[in-house]
Amino acid sequence: MNNFCDIIPHPDGWTYVMNGIESRCSFHTYELAVAAARVEMAKRKHSRVFRRMELNGDMLPVQPQPRSALNA
Repeated sequence: MNNFCDIIPHPDGWTYVMNGIESRCSFHTYELAVAAARVEMAKRKHSRVFRRMELNGDMLPVQPQPRSALNA
């Protein structure tokens, strides 16, 4: 069974959902939401599959960018 971290649209931008619990805050960009979710996953030492909600509501797996690409 896969554990998912869903990156979903939020009225203020983007947020993430882990274990069915939405983050307490939202982020202006998709990339910031992914980075915050990665930090939270590292704290909990979990391995998860990232998914992104598409415009039609489908949840599609995505590969988060490595940290080196985020700092470029």
